[in-house]
Amino acid sequence: MPELLIAGGLTVDQFADGARAPGGSVLHAGLAAAAEGARPAFLTVSGAEPEARTGLDRLRALGELIHVAAERTTAYRHDESGPRRVLVLEARGGRIDPGSVAGLPRAEIALLAPIADELPASDIEALRRAVAPRLTVMLIQGWLRHLVVGEPVRPLALDEVAQPLWEAFADADAIVVSTEDLADGNGDPFAQAAALRARLGPRPLLVLTLGPEGYLLDDPRADTIVASVPRAVVEGVPMVGAGDTFGAVLALHLQRGQPPAAAAAAATERVIAVLEARR
Repeated sequence: MPELLIAGGLTVDQFADGARAPGGSVLHAGLAAAAEGARPAFLTVSGAEPEARTGLDRLRALGELIHVAAERTTAYRHDESGPRRVLVLEARGGRIDPGSVAGLPRAEIALLAPIADELPASDIEALRRAVAPRLTVMLIQGWLRHLVVGEPVRPLALDEVAQPLWEAFADADAIVVSTEDLADGNGDPFAQAAALRARLGPRPLLVLTLGPEGYLLDDPRADTIVASVPRAVVEGVPMVGAGDTFGAVLALHLQRGQPPAAAAAAATERVIAVLEARR
């Protein structure tokens, strides 16, 4: 049995220097899981572009792969030249329908990490029934995006997110999301965390990542929200995949019995290591 099943679409990412590469939460989270000694399984969707084929080969090298073929792969153009990363949607890919995919492996963890709403709310519970995980962790940024081909991605207001998604989020064990992916709260992470908690209810652990500034950890079983600043801030390198790395490592350490604060600290250390390797 794999330790975790990671579900989400591959992307073709284009950067400011013109370079194109495979990406997507499924790939970044898979690399992080492998670095933590786990052998993941993957459920992903992509087309047949050269970058997508390269991404599929990398996933196969990491663990078991279930691939849903699509006419094209979701493509994003990245701009990290300003104070905030800007994503422009270049192409919209296909969707993942767990009900049509035979042979989903059971796993200790279901890590659900869509990048363009490719896993509909109606299919989340079907996937969880098939995988039968002990722990469900959701990286929810891909469900919180207003997506129009040719336009910059903008975060949805919480009121714009469909109620079935909130019901699915509320049933997860942990939710991870970046402050950059939230429109509410006027950029105040504590206000954002409070607004999310009001929607999520008392069940999920909530981690709001703050880029190089660390994270907020809202454990509903604890008395306070914990703000953590990393011991080292890595600047001048692309931040792509940092949140996915954090989420995968957090999930693994939670499943392995670490308390939330220790799991989040381990996730931070892995993110720092990944970013330092890009220098």
